[in-house]
Amino acid sequence: MSVLGVRLSAAAHTTIRRLAEAAYPHEGCGVLIGVYEGDAVLVQEATSARNLWVERLFDRYDMDPADIQGADRSARARGLDAVGFWHSHPDHPARPSQFDSDRSWANYAYLIVATLAGGSGDLNAFGRDDSGDGLEPIALQLEVAHP
Repeated sequence: MSVLGVRLSAAAHTTIRRLAEAAYPHEGCGVLIGVYEGDAVLVQEATSARNLWVERLFDRYDMDPADIQGADRSARARGLDAVGFWHSHPDHPARPSQFDSDRSWANYAYLIVATLAGGSGDLNAFGRDDSGDGLEPIALQLEVAHP
């Protein structure tokens, strides 16, 4: 099954932008928590993860496996799943690099947010295509916060 779309809750959207902006000028990263809905995912929460790639924090990320496992355990305890990952691109467009594509996994959603000194910009969604050639753009629907 390939993930073809993402519905992003307002709370998760806010969290991703806040964490990405706080990580600037380095890449921030984390786990997307939610549920699978057919060939799409509903992202309800986003976590932060430690970036282990210390030599190139400005353009690489390598999530701490302990942070991924912790987020997954917490999600499962609440009847949710780790459905994907997010990371930021400081001073760079919100599209996957070859490095990002090479390290991606099937059946997960990937969100990339562009960050700048003054905040964050574009947020785009990607999934690994069935051919295994890397990350391709997928639909992203932002949910509106309810008052």
